[in-house]
Parts: sequence; C-alpha cells; structure tokens
Amino acid sequence: MNAYLFALLACTAAAIFEGLCAGKEPLKKLAQLRQPLWSPPTWVWVLIGLYWYGICFTALARLLPHWPVSAAAVFLLCAMMLANGAVNIFQFRMRRLDLAFFSLFPYWLLLLGPFLWTACTFDGLVCALFAVYALYQIYAASWGYRVWRMNQFGN
Repeated sequence: MNAYLFALLACTAAAIFEGLCAGKEPLKKLAQLRQPLWSPPTWVWVLIGLYWYGICFTALARLLPHWPVSAAAVFLLCAMMLANGAVNIFQFRMRRLDLAFFSLFPYWLLLLGPFLWTACTFDGLVCALFAVYALYQIYAASWGYRVWRMNQFGN
C-alpha cells in the first residue's frame, strides 16, 4: 500500500478514535472550564490538533518506506496516536482532569524514549517535528496542571 495513503488512513482513523473518546461538543466542554489567563483561544487548540495530525501524517509517510526496519517507530507512533486520543476519555467524558494530567507521564515515556530514539535514526525531519512537539508538551503539562487545580472541586 502507498505510504501516503496508509498515513492518511491511519491519521483519519486516529482522529475518529479521538472524536469518539472526546464525546459530544468537546470544545464547548473545554470552554466551560476555568482556565489560566495564558490559555489559548479555542481556534489555537484546533491548530495544535492540526499540527499533531500533520506531523503524524508526515512521520508515517516518511517512515513507512523503510518498513520493516522502521516497524518499531511506526508501531510506537500509532500507539502515541491512540494514547493521545484516549486521554479525551478522562478530559471530556469522565471530566477527570487529574487523570488527564497524570496520563502525560506514561505518554512522555513513550514519546521521549523509544519513539524519538527509533524515529530519529530514520529521518531527521521527523525527529525535528517531534522535538518541537516534545517542547510543546512542557506547555501542555503546565496548562493541564493549572486547569486541573483550578477546577478540582468541580469534578
């Protein structure tokens, strides 16, 4: 199968999974939370999501031609896409902001450990894109912690 087609199908499936995990009107639920003053507006969250799927698509399209040597990187990226979507169960369906925050730690172990290690051996661009994403995770953790603490009695 063509790498671009597989990447498109995988990212589409991951986005559908994320939507199912988030439930109805996740952006409305997000807007109802108390958030720090430095929270981005809703449209920026949409851009962050588009960046996420953009780098996942790019990574898959660039890693798949190296198959089966790149199999570990591809499987780890697919696991990260599933984990990224699954956290929405905590965030939006269960409204357990504490669990959403704490889910970052195993996610980081996957991102910073085996995924970056294996992906960077195959492709410098994929490595650079996910390095930027890893830096964004510092902001995401700060934001997630603050939102949890600001809304902890509303859970």
